Amino acid sequence: MRRSGVTRTKEDALLLGVAVSAAAVAIVSVRDAEPPHIGLWIATATAVALVLAALFALWLGGHARRVIDERHIDEWDAARGLLSAIPDGLVVFDQGAVSSVNRRLCEMLGFEREELLRATAPLPFWPPEHRHEIEAWHARLDTLGEQETELTFRHRDGSRLRVLVAGRLVTGGPGEAPRQLVTMRDVSASHRRERRLRELSSRDPDTGLLNHGEFEERLRAVVRQAIGAGENVTLVLAELGLDGGIAESVLQRPEGLVAVERLRTLARAGDELARTRENEIAWILPETDAHGGVGAVARARTALAELGGVTLTVGICDLATAADLFALYAFADRALAVARAQGAGGTAQYRPTGTETAG
Repeated sequence: MRRSGVTRTKEDALLLGVAVSAAAVAIVSVRDAEPPHIGLWIATATAVALVLAALFALWLGGHARRVIDERHIDEWDAARGLLSAIPDGLVVFDQGAVSSVNRRLCEMLGFEREELLRATAPLPFWPPEHRHEIEAWHARLDTLGEQETELTFRHRDGSRLRVLVAGRLVTGGPGEAPRQLVTMRDVSASHRRERRLRELSSRDPDTGLLNHGEFEERLRAVVRQAIGAGENVTLVLAELGLDGGIAESVLQRPEGLVAVERLRTLARAGDELARTRENEIAWILPETDAHGGVGAVARARTALAELGGVTLTVGICDLATAADLFALYAFADRALAVARAQGAGGTAQYRPTGTETAG
């Protein structure tokens, strides 16, 4: 909106005072002079010229300021239009409070501009569970002057969105505190795609179980956590067979896939199932000893019994026996080899003094 008038300055008031004083002097001189003479006319003309000069200067100063003000308003309107057209969300923080936002940021977060202006921490779009991350990011921005990362924000409807946030400190005039200029770009869609791709790359295409590479990562994480908490972990390596033998590609046949689904239903929250070889499934059982692993295998055999012809040959070892990650997998694999040598459908538990058949 344009200003309707121009603000007068102290200089304008001084010029106006000079003009009024000069006009008063001229009027009094002409009225009181008796008789008129050439000096009086010169003084009067000088006073009138001074009045006209003061009025002209007053008009010229006002006109110049009006032009400058209109130019500034035009530049500000253009700047606001440019900021509104930026495809990224934009927010400016002045001494910890929101001083400006653009239209794209409001559309991205679902809030009205009036709801965000002058808001202070915690802002309406900060999720409570991520507040400490966002506050730390702003603190680093104040320290380093520039910062860029991905953060999680809250939409007005409560949903979470992943946002690429870039910030820079902008200095104002002398004596003014620096402001934070922050841009935001919604990367939720690409983040979901990347997460989906990571999930697909970690899965076996035939069974949907974890593949061998992801199995090793999960086993490493579970063992690390168990050692830190002083808990046990049991690893079960189970080889699926059909009709008393180990046929090729059992896990690509209908019976094998049904067996996998039955095993999924038996897995507890926190358990991990992975395909580690052609017909081999690894079952990670956190907070479980070898005896608990034997019980889990017994339940699995009961669940698979009605399929007919499907057998499980199993090797078991726990972390308390193996002591470390590499020994755990190696000893479970050794127990499986012993169980396989005894015939399809056997179970062998590794023990330091030798392998004993558990069932």
